[in-house]
Amino acid sequence: MQSLHIADAGFGYIFKCIGLYYEGNIYFALYLASLILLSVDLSRVTGAERAGRWRALLSADGMTERMRRIFLPQFVMMILTVYNPVFPVILNSFFDVNKEYYRFLWMAPVIICISAAAVRIVTDYAADKTSFRIRHIRQAFCAAFIICLLMAGGTWLYADGYIVSPNIYHMPTEIPEIAEIIHEDALKNDPADEYPRAMFEYDYNMLIRQYDAGIMLACDREAYLNAVTGALDYDTIMEDADYYNRLLAVVALGIEIPEDAFTEGLEETGTEYVVVSTANGILPYIRKCGLTVAGETANHTILRYELPDYEPFELPDYSEVWRLSPQPYDFLM
Repeated sequence: MQSLHIADAGFGYIFKCIGLYYEGNIYFALYLASLILLSVDLSRVTGAERAGRWRALLSADGMTERMRRIFLPQFVMMILTVYNPVFPVILNSFFDVNKEYYRFLWMAPVIICISAAAVRIVTDYAADKTSFRIRHIRQAFCAAFIICLLMAGGTWLYADGYIVSPNIYHMPTEIPEIAEIIHEDALKNDPADEYPRAMFEYDYNMLIRQYDAGIMLACDREAYLNAVTGALDYDTIMEDADYYNRLLAVVALGIEIPEDAFTEGLEETGTEYVVVSTANGILPYIRKCGLTVAGETANHTILRYELPDYEPFELPDYSEVWRLSPQPYDFLM
């Protein structure tokens, strides 16, 4: 969805976003069907009274006011704002939300709503003790809903086989190992170095920030995306005052810039460690720039650079804010 542009699509932008986000709108149709099922209580009569009624085939006990309070208000709000084709156009005129707008779609509890409807169908609707004919019709409806849900899911869950997670963090095996090597080496060189800064290749740069908040990153996600999508070239890298672009040139793009320019990038960003695949052809160049091997895993090499003006990173002490200006926070006491 980041390839869509509001300026090009105009009022059709939101419909294209919804189509991409909801897998061609199949999920959106299931979401609407689930909202109706969870919100409308068509009958509250007893089993004896509803025998022979057509609307009894669609009704289910338990579709109470509570369900309507949970799911309907936010859906109405979404229809008036996020799903409104005028809303993104107006919002983009004040803020550049072209690449981020799709995140507003996350506000709708689509998965929770569909799951709640499926559970309600199975536990209350299909299992309700009514007449034999009505119960079997309900069970057929229940089966059809579940089949639609599975088909809308795209790739089957185990289409590529059953993969056991290598660890409790559901991370590639080497991520915890690399993090441990970096921390051990950093503390060995300086016991105060609790938050070392490191530069990783793209995949691991995306993962390490989720696994270990104690490792600082040399560049953020957006900068990395700009690099791998072709927004950087050699001239831009060498002229740019954003020194992390020099690290991106080497690690992400495999460009061999002057050695002093690369080490200057390390020093200006305070980057102590560079982690690359052992099979990466840029590894000899990095070692030639003066970095030494701090450790190795099965497929990665962790290199350390001795920063000349190194100062360990410290977390800000926010208690000072409270001490210096307590009045605005008195209501919390």
